[in-house]
Amino acid sequence: MTISFSKRTGLKRAALSVASVIALSTATAMVPAYAQESQAREISVAAMPLDDAINAIADQTGVQIVIRNSDAAGIEAEALNGTYTAEEALRMLLADTGLEFRRVNDRTIAVGVPERFSATRASSTRNRPEQTDPQPTSVNRANDPEAREQDEDAFVVDTIIVTGTNIRGVENPTVPVLTFDKDDIDLSGAATVDDFLRTIPQNYAGTTPLARNSGAGPELDPTGRNLTQGTVVDLRGLGPGSTLTLLNGRRMTASGQASRVDINVLPLGLIDRVDLLADGATAVYGSDAVGGVINFVTREDYEGFEINARYGTVTEGSREDFGVGGAGGFNWGSGGVFAGVDYQETKPLLAEERDFVDFTRPFTRRGATFGSDSERFSVAGGLNQRFGSKTRLGVDVLYSDLSSEAFRVGSGSPTTNISNQQALFINSRLEYDVTDRITAALYIDYGDNTTDANTIIDTGNNVAEFDNEIYVFEGRLSGHLLDLPGGFLSFSIGGLYRSETFVDEILSTPSGNTGVRVDADRDVWAGYAEVLIPVIGEGNALPFVQRLELSLAGRYEEYSDFGDTSDPKIGVFWSVNDELSFRASYSESFRAPDLQSVNSEERFFLTFFPGSFITAIPLEELPDPVLPEFGGFYLILTDALGNPNLSPERATTWSAGFAYEPRFLEGLRFQGNYFTVDYRDRLEGATEFDILNDPAFRGLAEIAPAPSVLENLLARADAGEIELFGTEALAFTDQVALFIGPLNTNLSERNTSGLDL
Repeated sequence: MTISFSKRTGLKRAALSVASVIALSTATAMVPAYAQESQAREISVAAMPLDDAINAIADQTGVQIVIRNSDAAGIEAEALNGTYTAEEALRMLLADTGLEFRRVNDRTIAVGVPERFSATRASSTRNRPEQTDPQPTSVNRANDPEAREQDEDAFVVDTIIVTGTNIRGVENPTVPVLTFDKDDIDLSGAATVDDFLRTIPQNYAGTTPLARNSGAGPELDPTGRNLTQGTVVDLRGLGPGSTLTLLNGRRMTASGQASRVDINVLPLGLIDRVDLLADGATAVYGSDAVGGVINFVTREDYEGFEINARYGTVTEGSREDFGVGGAGGFNWGSGGVFAGVDYQETKPLLAEERDFVDFTRPFTRRGATFGSDSERFSVAGGLNQRFGSKTRLGVDVLYSDLSSEAFRVGSGSPTTNISNQQALFINSRLEYDVTDRITAALYIDYGDNTTDANTIIDTGNNVAEFDNEIYVFEGRLSGHLLDLPGGFLSFSIGGLYRSETFVDEILSTPSGNTGVRVDADRDVWAGYAEVLIPVIGEGNALPFVQRLELSLAGRYEEYSDFGDTSDPKIGVFWSVNDELSFRASYSESFRAPDLQSVNSEERFFLTFFPGSFITAIPLEELPDPVLPEFGGFYLILTDALGNPNLSPERATTWSAGFAYEPRFLEGLRFQGNYFTVDYRDRLEGATEFDILNDPAFRGLAEIAPAPSVLENLLARADAGEIELFGTEALAFTDQVALFIGPLNTNLSERNTSGLDL
């Protein structure tokens, strides 16, 4: 082998430790100053070829060591016996060979010729020293095609989860990915995932229980819809459902009734890193990636055991956070296992503990809380196993049990929301190296989230159960297809089948009206392709054009309930030199309508409205009012709930950015990114008062509908297909003034632009 890898010991960046040495020079040029020497161990190596001797040292010290075949070829190593650190052993082994070694990160050492270590620094698209390509794809390779082929054979490593692309072992420099590792998370002082994400500017923090649905009064809780006190990621503020949430690179199951992922089920103590892609990514990941993607990567390949505890409170008030957890792992050379537990308890902040809450206002009462009194217990585990040199199996499991309770005021009545979530995610993958350059992978995912929501009001309890379930079967082929003058052309092609189900069941109401309201499912078939083209690289670099790469991606999805969609993405990356680079991208994205909105039973209401309530439509255009003895009322028919004709929300995103890493001040990185999003056909709920008083909603109102419209609805109601309320008004059916709705429809558009610095 050209490169030797030891057992994968688990320090803090276990998931990233193999983050590659692009021709060695790229990674080693960014060696962090804090890299520590490994521990001294008993080492015994017989006289043997150098690459085999390095393999032996790696196995005996637990440090990963990489070297090219071309550098080790023909060199015989002398025997070595004694107690040494990995560095000391290498120093003795490499004496008189002309080779040197450098620390790549806190658990990887690179060995090579001295000239390579002084070569070009890592691409300025990387977010940290370890985040380089696991394979020598298009950066800093030798010009000799034969040498490049040898390099490719050398860097066959376990798959590293890379956010923003489906191509194995390659980062896409055209997309702006921000990465926060375990150190970043620890230094933030955050106790929960919600706490940590509120520190990230790209995420709109208004969709957290602390900022919204707090219960301190209608001015702070205008909707009262967050029954489970959930928290969702909302990149760019485009809406809670417009960000795709991943766990270990795989789609998570929604929670509650809104088809959105509640990140409160995730244990912060077991998260190894968080990747954030604030750009349209439907072409890569499918539905929901309108504002971008957030990927939570759990810890794996950990060797050892740790226990942690944390406590936090506010400087003024009753809010408290308490957590305790433990994690351990074991490696056996060809694989490893990891397991961890995490317990979190949070006490809310009382509304009366903040001066800005005005308790003289109506419906604002003491006892209301910011956030919830919550308790979460989580268990996570992972297994990785290699079978021979070509086959790898991996399984990740996460289970969380989350309970919360919050007191608030929604529409005048004190309300207590009590909820319990039980979430299970199982992601499995099987990979096989078809050739030294191409890998086939099979992914099987399962997720289930069952949420019980108990709303306690003056009139009694409303208890509902929501069950979201997902199955995914996906096959993918990816790797390096062609050897171009600028580097290896990388590709990915695949297809998947996804099954989604949603059940909304009412278990208890004060009126006793219980039963299943929604029992829906959908099937999704998808095909996708992605290619990364190195137009210019080290082999054909030009003045002011050190690298030029083009990224193309496309995805086709067919849904069983609303049809199909095709979405492209184009990106370009231009590296001027070692310090300055630019990137730009164009993408089209979509969000599928949630199963509840599409499949809820259609409800129609016949209602009398006084003429004074209607200002957007001239009254002289309406039929004569009914009930003239009461001042004149108009009969209005409203399509209020459920819409089987909903279409996907769609968006077009443009972005462009730059990165500057001055060579004279190592460690400084300055980058900017401009974006603009045209988000249209959004699913927004209008009210009857919106339509009757705002001319912008004029298209949702039909004046004097034909009598056959109501007759058809009456027939459907008799057949049990829909619900029709207000039948006491049927005596006036020939005098319906307006037919408005559907209220639940694709009617909104949002245009957003901004600059990240």
